Formats: sequence, structure tokens, C-alpha cells
Amino acid sequence: MKSIFKIAACLSFLALLVNACKLEDIDTQMTEEEAVAAIKLDCDALESYTIQAKRPQAVSFTVNSTTPWTVTVSEGADWLTVTPASSAVSSLSEDIRITAAANDGLVDRSATVTVKGENTSKSYSIAITQLRLGRLSVTPLTAEFALNGSSQSFSLETNLPWEAYTEDDWLTLSPASGESDGAMKSFTVQATAAANTSVVRSTKVVVTSGDERKEFSVTQKGQSLEFLPLDDPSIDRQGGELTLTVNATMDWTVECDNDDFTVTKQGADQVKVAAGRNNRFAPRTAKITLLPASDGFGDVSYSVTVSQDINFKFEGNCEILADGSVKISSGAASRVVLLDQGRYLHLTLTMGEKNFGSAAQLWVQGKIGNVNIYNQLSLGGNTRIRTDGNMADPSATSAYKSTTYSITQDELNAMETYDYGFAPNATDPTKMDMFFKVNGSVKASHTGNNPFYYDTGSSSYYFGFYGSTSDGTWYVVKTCDIELTTE
Repeated sequence: MKSIFKIAACLSFLALLVNACKLEDIDTQMTEEEAVAAIKLDCDALESYTIQAKRPQAVSFTVNSTTPWTVTVSEGADWLTVTPASSAVSSLSEDIRITAAANDGLVDRSATVTVKGENTSKSYSIAITQLRLGRLSVTPLTAEFALNGSSQSFSLETNLPWEAYTEDDWLTLSPASGESDGAMKSFTVQATAAANTSVVRSTKVVVTSGDERKEFSVTQKGQSLEFLPLDDPSIDRQGGELTLTVNATMDWTVECDNDDFTVTKQGADQVKVAAGRNNRFAPRTAKITLLPASDGFGDVSYSVTVSQDINFKFEGNCEILADGSVKISSGAASRVVLLDQGRYLHLTLTMGEKNFGSAAQLWVQGKIGNVNIYNQLSLGGNTRIRTDGNMADPSATSAYKSTTYSITQDELNAMETYDYGFAPNATDPTKMDMFFKVNGSVKASHTGNNPFYYDTGSSSYYFGFYGSTSDGTWYVVKTCDIELTTE
């Protein structure tokens, strides 16, 4: 009898023997009951699963067995697909995946999935419930919440259990969930905002029901700290002031990131921004920032950028550097021209790096009528302050006056300030005083006829090269301070 049973057992477990079992693992001396009891069938599935209607999630589990097995679904559950639905000769252990078609109905549907092995009474039953098609409509909030906190209500309608939540904890919802048994039901939710100590803030309200999701944004008024819009937030290139109007619900302070500009708080709602003539060769800007005067308002600030244009134009080999200075290199008429015309001039140059050669030039020149006015600084040539030409008086009196000075290449390469100017004589307005200084020391000065006394016109001025040189001269001018007067 045992020999006959041994043959039957080998035929029954042929797939098992081919796949993974070793012959010595099977005790050919077992009784039929003992052999059946030794069969292994394990499944790690849960007892039940609930899946969504429109976008149902897959159900996955693993079967480990020593006998061939099948996975079947209950009658009428053709909306479920099992992969794989049975073991293969090559593998008795497998990951099972069950997918569902979308449920377009308005009732839940259920099915039982059974895992069963051959030659064993052991099996697993898994209940799968797919929710009915959810319907969800939400009437969102549209009004802002008050600065000091307030409550508003919104409504929703659904046929399934629902939940609602917010993305930020300053807004709370009550109730935050509800039940529905398949019929459409209406619910009212109260949204409450805490007091806002910061600027305007927004968050999202999210409502889910089954696999339906609705969301909307809400806003709460905040503390105000801002400049009112200004069409042209700039200051005249020659210098001036600008008034910024502040809208604030808190006490505030003001800061500026550029020392060329000054800011002054005026009362509770204005800031005065002032700047002198722009003495650099690039437009300059200042960031004016409002800040709370005390803690407790969070990371609140508001900034506006104020700009100021330049007072120069450039000819020839002029390069504007990153710090707003200008590098002037040897070349015919490489020069900086003052945009504004005037009569009496006081010009101060602050020098940067430099390489004055043996034929270096750094002129300042203007002209009124037939009279030339200049500081002729040309190494290897003339170095002099000078006026020449006939004035506009009835006698066409000569304006000629020239004073030569001595300056070396080394002195020029050590020059930090270049200071040149002319103005009416303090006691005799028909005369004009002229001077030139290097590093604060007078190089030349004189008093001559005043061409402006007889001529009401104005002059444009430049500084830089009069002509070209081949000695490699270049110099950087960091700033140019100008005083142009009519008297």
C-alpha cells in the first residue's frame, strides 16, 4: 500500500519537484494524511481592502507555497483583474496584483478573492470593496478674513464621507469631516482665522470625498508696511530730494544701503530721500527699506530702489568700471564732457590707479565767445593755466593771461586729487581769479581779465586728453565734483 501511495505522491507533486524541492525533502514513508498536512500555502494579504471609485488603487500581496495554487474572484466580479491568477511550473512563490476598473455606479460593490492550493484544504479569502462614484461640490469662500481674526462659512455637498483641511495652521475648520451614506448631503463648515501680526497671507482649503478633491484659496488682510507707488523714483542727476509716502499700520524705521543718499523719516507717513550731484560716472542707486520698529511682526519689510543718472558723456577711450569710476586711456580726444554748461567752474577729480607716461595729458578746457579757458597739462609740452582770445567788450580787450607751472611724471603718478577752478575776483568783477592744485598744494594761480563779465553766454567743459599720445598714459578718475555758477 505504501509503495502505491509513493507513486501517486510523486505524480501529484511533479511541478513542485521540478521547481524547488529536493527529493530527500519528501518522506516517501508518509501517509497520505501526513503528506497533505506538510503542504505549505502562505499569503500575506489583508482580510479586506477598500478602493476608490474613479482611480482605484491596486491591491498587492505575496503567495508562498509548496503546491500549485490559483487565485479566483467571486462570481460577477469581472471588474477585477488578477495577475497572475495561478502558479507557474517555474515558480510557486509570486507577487499578486489585483486591479479594478472604475466604478461608475452610485452604489458600492464588493467581491471576494480566494487563494487556494492543490491537495490542501487551506485557503485565503480576501474581501475587496470598491466605493461608489463620489460626487462633491464645494461653494468656496471669496471674502478676505479680517486683520484681527474672523470666521466665515462655506458649504459642500457630497454622497461619501469627506474630510477638509488647510495648508496653514492659522486657519482652522469645524467640522473637519463628515459622513454620507450614498445620498447627496449638504454640510456647512466654519473657517476661523487667527489674528494676523504679519503682512497679507494666503492659504489653501482642501476638501476630499472618495477620490474627489476640491480646493480653493483664502486670504487674510495683513499689517501694512509699504511705499505707495511712485511714477518716477529718481533724483535729478544734479542733486535733489524725493519724498516717498508710506502706508503702514505699525511704527516703522527706514534704512538706506548707499551712503551717497540720505534718508529722513518725516512724521508717520513720509520718507525724504536726498542726494547731491552724482559725482560718479555711472548711474547710482539706493535701496530704501522700511522695517517694523519693534519685534512681533515676523519677517516684514518693504523696499524701493531710487536711482540717479550721471552728469557726463564720454568720448574716445573711456571705460566705465564696476565701481562707477572711469578709466581714460591715451587717444585723440579721449575725454569726459560735462553735460551741464556754466560760467565759473570749480572741478575736483579724485584719482584712482594711474600710469602717467612721459607725454601725459590731463587737460580741463572750456570756451566762452572767442576766449579759451583751460589748464594745459602736457608733459613734454606746456603746463600752464591760461585764458586767451579777445573778450566781448566794445574794445575787444585781450583776455590773455598765462601762468606756467612745473610738475613731474612722478608727481602725477602720486596725484590723489586734481583741483582746478576760476571765479570772479572778490573786489573787481572785471577780473577773474584762476588756480590749480595737486593734492591740496597750489601749483599755479593768477588774476586776469574776466571774459564772463562782458559775455552772458555759458561754456561746456571737458577733462582728459586734448590730443593723442603714444606713451601708454592712462588714469582712473574715481569721482568728479563740480561747481558751476553764473556769478
